[in-house]
Amino acid sequence: MDNSETLSPSTRLAVVLAGALQGVLCYAITWYIGYAKLPTDTLWLMCVIPATVVMTTTMSLAVTSFRKPFLWLALGMTGAAVAAMGGWLKWSVAGLESWSIRDEMLVFGFHLLLMTLFILPWLQRRLDPVPTTSFYSDFYQRNWHNALTLLVIFVSNGLFWLVLFLWAELFELIGIRFFDRLFFHSDGFISVATGVVSASAAVLTRVQVRLLLALQNLLTLIATGLLPLMAALALLFIGALPFVGFETISARISAAGLLTTLALLLLFLVTIVWHPQRQTLPYYAPLRGMIRLAVAIVPAYPVLAGWALWLRISQYGWSPERLYGVLITIVALVWAVGFCASVLIQRREPQQIHTYVIPATGLLSLVFLMLIHTPVLDPWRISVASHMARYQTGKITADRVSLHMLSHAGRKGREALQTLQNDPQFMSNPKRAREVKGLLAGSPRGAGQMTATMLEKAIQLAPGMPRPDSALWQAMLREQYRFESCSRAQRNCLLMPLDLNADGKPEAVLYQFTDRAIMAYTHTGTGWQHVGDGWTMPEGLTREELDRALQQGKVKPVVKPWADIEIFGERVDMLYGSGASLRRP
Repeated sequence: MDNSETLSPSTRLAVVLAGALQGVLCYAITWYIGYAKLPTDTLWLMCVIPATVVMTTTMSLAVTSFRKPFLWLALGMTGAAVAAMGGWLKWSVAGLESWSIRDEMLVFGFHLLLMTLFILPWLQRRLDPVPTTSFYSDFYQRNWHNALTLLVIFVSNGLFWLVLFLWAELFELIGIRFFDRLFFHSDGFISVATGVVSASAAVLTRVQVRLLLALQNLLTLIATGLLPLMAALALLFIGALPFVGFETISARISAAGLLTTLALLLLFLVTIVWHPQRQTLPYYAPLRGMIRLAVAIVPAYPVLAGWALWLRISQYGWSPERLYGVLITIVALVWAVGFCASVLIQRREPQQIHTYVIPATGLLSLVFLMLIHTPVLDPWRISVASHMARYQTGKITADRVSLHMLSHAGRKGREALQTLQNDPQFMSNPKRAREVKGLLAGSPRGAGQMTATMLEKAIQLAPGMPRPDSALWQAMLREQYRFESCSRAQRNCLLMPLDLNADGKPEAVLYQFTDRAIMAYTHTGTGWQHVGDGWTMPEGLTREELDRALQQGKVKPVVKPWADIEIFGERVDMLYGSGASLRRP
């Protein structure tokens, strides 16, 4: 591993300068994007910035000498790979809103961080002048060092900005706002300062290896105390499962996530405690046997998680979350099977298998992360294809097609919406046709094309109610998002007259069964106005029961027994809780 002798003062200075240059570059690109009014999915933001940030991070944590050609080759290949993945992301998110693109960029950035951590140990060992330890021991230590370096960088940035916040607030007390504007309203300062602090923290961790080793030992001791607890949990759960039945797992939506988390946490703690310098676990024989038994049965958890995921996929198809779950479960299964083999086959020297299992698991994770940002495992491509295939094969009806999901699936989702637009069966429903046309036209809710005529056709009138004037439909269009689910075919929206204020003129009351809501409109001197809402329909009330109640005259207004309050002629609306109904005068 690197130490203060292998990282020269000139190299340290170069790393800090590279961090400052990265900050300047990020600021210049973001300024140019704003100046040129470029779209959110510009190549500058989705390719150039991620590629340069990853290259700078990799260089800061791996460089030992700038004279090594392999360093520049590795940095060039890394930058090209990140730029290519960013280019695919730009192609995929075409048509999304800017806030959705930002969410995708955050996910992309997190994945790049994980990729960097997985690839760094291999690159660092290749650039090490003279590796002095075995491969597995060196691989293990470098992973620890990189993870702790990342922790130090985050803590350093947090403390740095906390000090600057205190600085700015103190001077603002005496009327000087210069520092507040400089520190927190100057994009250039923020970018450069973050780059310099991060690079300085990286240099600090590379020249102070002993301090990191002390922190590593402390965390290892904590893991040593937690491992028996996790092993007991794993054994107790797997022992209780046959008595409660496997069906309980399939009934829980989060079952796969919980099972995989348990397996990964147990394997993670075992990896920390059973490090390369330790041939046996540091416990008494009973605890050691319990932990070995837990490691032997740990593959059952990824298998159960995979089964639970497969049930969900067979019922509802693929989604990005389910794809991520499957990939994580595969990684956990490989890791678990390897450790299980180490305690069953190589009982005396399990480290011989650990030497291959842990690096292989890291490489598998790296491959999956890279493929997610290519056409091979693109989550939205797979999800959209699965959803459309379920509709086209008749597994789901047209009403169950998720237009919301398709509208947030980027280019592939838009192509699917265009396919539905050309499907006569799907477009035969006016509500679906309106939503598809609205989404393709850029309306976020898909109801941008709704008109008063469409609304009148979608809402049924109660028996005996005269046809309302067009002014009522126009008033309702002000909140058209509340009527998107109204469909005459589904009979889920009913409009009826009911005098709610005892003035002899009936109000228009709409019952919306999809949202279980009631809306009241009254006619004033300026036209129809939305005056009230009810959000608690009687439990279990259906449209058929409401029709029967209307026929029997069981739908009527009820005067509230508790009054409002007036102070100096100004009325205060009182909202009474359920307790008021128990003490009526």
